[in-house]
Amino acid sequence: MQSVDEIYSLLRTAGTRMQPVAVMYDGRPRLFCPHLLGKNKQGRRHAFCYQFGGTSESGLKAVGEGVGVWRCIVVEKLSAVELQSGIWHTEPRSNRQTCIEEVEFDADAQRGEDPQ
Repeated sequence: MQSVDEIYSLLRTAGTRMQPVAVMYDGRPRLFCPHLLGKNKQGRRHAFCYQFGGTSESGLKAVGEGVGVWRCIVVEKLSAVELQSGIWHTEPRSNRQTCIEEVEFDADAQRGEDPQ
């Protein structure tokens, strides 16, 4: 069983290394790339992710393989988080995301740095 701190650390590692993750979220499997980590207005940890596979209650838009949707994920609802090999998935995002008030990590700000 992974703690919230362990999960948050794995998400940060994935973002730093630009590796996708496989997770369970609310009992559903998901594949995503965590771009932002931080806290919402209530101080709960959230991840702003690009989901490119798996399922969700609201569904994924029907588009080409590897293309997904931006999601705000409550970190404490995650389990079975595993780093995956594979390509980093993304698309342009609005700077107006509202799920994270206090950004603690931004994967896009890591470009050009050696994560090792």
